[in-house]
Amino acid sequence: MLEEVDLLELWRTVWSILGPVLTVILLLYVFYPEKLEKILIQVLKLFSLISDQVEKRVVSREVTYIVSTHFAKSFYFEEVPKVIVKWGEEDEAILDLKRNMLVVVLRKGRKRRHENIARALLKAIPELLAPEMKVVYDLKFVNSLSAHIARSLAREYQPVIAAINEFIASEIESDKALKELISMLIEIDDQSLFSRILLPELIRVARSRYPHRDPEIDEEVLDLIKMLHGLVRGEISKPLLCTRYFKILFVRVARPEKIMAALEPHIQFVKYAIKGCPAIETIYVLAAGKNIVAAKALKSPLEKELENIGIKCRIISEHEYTGTYKGAPHMRLYVCKIELERTMQASTPL
Repeated sequence: MLEEVDLLELWRTVWSILGPVLTVILLLYVFYPEKLEKILIQVLKLFSLISDQVEKRVVSREVTYIVSTHFAKSFYFEEVPKVIVKWGEEDEAILDLKRNMLVVVLRKGRKRRHENIARALLKAIPELLAPEMKVVYDLKFVNSLSAHIARSLAREYQPVIAAINEFIASEIESDKALKELISMLIEIDDQSLFSRILLPELIRVARSRYPHRDPEIDEEVLDLIKMLHGLVRGEISKPLLCTRYFKILFVRVARPEKIMAALEPHIQFVKYAIKGCPAIETIYVLAAGKNIVAAKALKSPLEKELENIGIKCRIISEHEYTGTYKGAPHMRLYVCKIELERTMQASTPL
């Protein structure tokens, strides 16, 4: 009887300690699974000091955590494949669409955890964006693109960023053009046009051109990057790309004092651009600060005007956010993507 009392008392003592802990874990699992995963990773790190197997699990879970949280949120993917890290003879990434799984294979023998995480991200990112990109675009460009994205995703992991920077340095050490390109990507990303315009366009073209590799596409990609770079600096006078793969018009809305009066020049600009490049497929409406009101008001009259000439507008996405514009941080910014569809021959002169 005495033993039963002692056991009961022991259980009460244990439960008084474990009960609140388990309750917190359960609440985190239900309401804050990302925070729980981060805590588990930190716990595993303690044991990784004495076990290589645990170290591998830490790398795997950290890569999975970065992809499932930062990547999905930064690039507006509703769903990303489950990431599994394995060890093999060389670094590679294998996308299994049937199982919605991305297997990242890392070379055996590399001991630095942060280098392993960096290498895993660099291999995973092209597969996560669009596997076709590795075939359609120049491989150095794809690697530079992946490195830029990896740095953004790993912003909470300074040692990982350092490892990514080492990779970038090795890639661009003697390539001046690539250095300039990476600098432009950084400025484009400051205004968030990297994720909202550049990447979607690159993915679209890669999927439409796969499996063919046209060297001409490299020049057109560079033209798109230069145009976006000029837009974020406010230095582009003719914001139109009318090339084989990119048929895009950028409309930067300004002068909001009298909204309707301010909209007419933009509408005429669009019609004039379509006259010069009838094949335009996409219009991006951009605005900053107080001009956002006018930019939002532009959609309806623009739609009516284009409908009169046999062109239907379809709004694909619309984002209002905070970024950098012309060197000014924390600016309210706006991007609206409109796709054009020809419904009939123009009935009204442009």
